[in-house]
Amino acid sequence: MQNPPGVAGDDWLIKASPRMARPDAAACPTHRRVAMRPQLVAEPAVPFLSMPYEEFGFGPLFTALDLVEHRGRPVEQVRTELRGTRGPFRGWGAPVHPVHLAWTAHALERYVAARAREQAAAEESGLPPTLAVAHPWTWRTHRTDAPDPRGARQYEHTLWGRMYASADGTVRDLWLPSLGRAKTSRPDAELGAVAQVMAYGSPTPRRRARDDPPAEAAGTTRPPSLVRVFDVGCADGSVEPLLGAAPRFGEGPSKARQRFEGDAVPAFLAAATATGTRPGESCVDCKAIAGCTDLRRTPGLWGGRPPSAARKRRSLSAWDLRLHEECPAQYHLVRRLHLNDLSTENEGARRGRAVDSWLDARHGERPVRGCRDRAVPDPAALRSGTGLDETSAREAAGMLAEHRLLCPLNGLGSDERVLVQHRVTAYVPELDVVVLAVPDLVYTHRGRWIWRETKTSARPLWERKPLLRTYPQLALGVLLFHAGALGDDPRRSWVELEHLRESRGESRLESVDPGRSEVVDEARDVIAGLAQPLLDDTTYEPRTGHHCHGCRARAWCRPGTAYVTDHPLPPSPGAPSHADGPEPSVPPHSRGDLPAHD
Repeated sequence: MQNPPGVAGDDWLIKASPRMARPDAAACPTHRRVAMRPQLVAEPAVPFLSMPYEEFGFGPLFTALDLVEHRGRPVEQVRTELRGTRGPFRGWGAPVHPVHLAWTAHALERYVAARAREQAAAEESGLPPTLAVAHPWTWRTHRTDAPDPRGARQYEHTLWGRMYASADGTVRDLWLPSLGRAKTSRPDAELGAVAQVMAYGSPTPRRRARDDPPAEAAGTTRPPSLVRVFDVGCADGSVEPLLGAAPRFGEGPSKARQRFEGDAVPAFLAAATATGTRPGESCVDCKAIAGCTDLRRTPGLWGGRPPSAARKRRSLSAWDLRLHEECPAQYHLVRRLHLNDLSTENEGARRGRAVDSWLDARHGERPVRGCRDRAVPDPAALRSGTGLDETSAREAAGMLAEHRLLCPLNGLGSDERVLVQHRVTAYVPELDVVVLAVPDLVYTHRGRWIWRETKTSARPLWERKPLLRTYPQLALGVLLFHAGALGDDPRRSWVELEHLRESRGESRLESVDPGRSEVVDEARDVIAGLAQPLLDDTTYEPRTGHHCHGCRARAWCRPGTAYVTDHPLPPSPGAPSHADGPEPSVPPHSRGDLPAHD
């Protein structure tokens, strides 16, 4: 296949990890196709740039497990070393944030305990013990002289995770860590890809990213009798078998091949031959970004300056800006690393998600229909479908009743466009930043594009704080309209805030005009004031405050834990502070429990 613009090199090698077989509706087809061809590079070349802190959440954990499983170090000794580390763990790689190190010590203990429990159960079932393997398994085809219809002369399939095998080679295990609880399932195509490499792959020493693999095929001459896959939750030590329903069960090589050919091969072929572009989170790691004409360039979007130290390309959303302003450590640990202490959202956030979910479903119906004449769901129905408590369900029903008169689809013509949770993506080249925004609703009205954000709150809007400062996603919407990232004419566009409250008549609809220069200037000031500290930050120091109560990394953060201890929440459950639920600026799957390294 012809290389896309902005990419150079040869596409003779296709390298596939199980992640590439995973369905991903938000992924860019061109990005996935190019990513599977490691000999292709960006043109012009992108220099290797480090980050101030490790951004692979499992990196320190895998290093710690290597010490335990390959060097025989006691777990407590490794935990002590983690607690005493300042900078890179084991003296190489990027420095590790102190809270990340504390999480790693916690996860290490739970992972090792989970492995011990599983091995004891396997022994009771008559299975031999499994030990960590030194080199990951790889299944590779022989390199041919003539390319196939996809231009490939060789295929290489890899695995990610912790790999184990019995001494006699009859049993192979793969343990896939998750940041929170163990996953109970993974897509069939992904498991098919995993099973094939486990059954037929052979241990392969790691090599540098662009080094050619050997020309000969890599595969085991003696497939194991049993392959097993487990998911382990690093937050709680939970374990879920993904291939087989109990320790004594698993799958043999013939079943693995059936899974691969039936589920994984069609997914790999689709990913390896996909065309077209879909700007979004994929742009952050895409080698073809320089030649992509579908990604809107917005130089000077808010007038930011590049950080003093060059950094890898990254994404930026309004939610990133708000989290970093609250606490830089929370931004790094929760948004970038996705650490998760399994704490539940507060009732206000759950209520907001329930309202959003109900509105998204109705606004997404075709033909388009407004909400004025829709029946408001009964609070009891909301409780059963969302898990809200009685008070929050009643409040959510009141907010949905309020929305009926404010619904933007009331009376909207059938020829107008309505986009629910539509991703708007822009690229700021001088900062090498991909800007991501997901408004609740984008629609047209007589040639005018309108951006609607819906927020739920127990409190009225605070008049003393400017609207764009209170809700930076509105400011970002103004700038994206002004830069032409959505619509053709900012003078014919609107940004709206629908502020829903429970009580009748207390909800409000506020409009912002991105065609007015003073509004654009205010939006630039707001975003610049939030973005520049984030882009310049190299320490991600904790900043304590009320937000510590809901931080998902607080369990491993000493300042956050001390703050919560000294500032307990009031006992009244019916008085949430600010009920805004977090906007889905970046979906959970864009980082996920399996990183891009797998």
